[in-house]
Amino acid sequence: MPKPYCIGSDEWNGLSKLIEELGELQQVCGKLIGSEGSEDHWSGKLREKFIEEIGDVQASINFFVDMNLTNKDKNRIARQCAEKYTRFKKWDKEVRDAEAR
Repeated sequence: MPKPYCIGSDEWNGLSKLIEELGELQQVCGKLIGSEGSEDHWSGKLREKFIEEIGDVQASINFFVDMNLTNKDKNRIARQCAEKYTRFKKWDKEVRDAEAR
């Protein structure tokens, strides 16, 4: 039997993979910030790595949710995601409007 939190486990299946993928995305984000947004980095093209890691994070979230949460939980997540996205768009507009003044 797989260890708890690993893929294949009955206990929070895939949590360790989700954490791993989030960490890899954070690493690329740190490199982007450290290079002041430049995509060129000694470790490779950061835009390509960023896209790759975003895909890996989305896959690990989808896997984790499908393996561990109920339809009711999934509906709550969808509502929360929509609400937060709307809030982010509002904040973005406020910042851009303030900058335009």
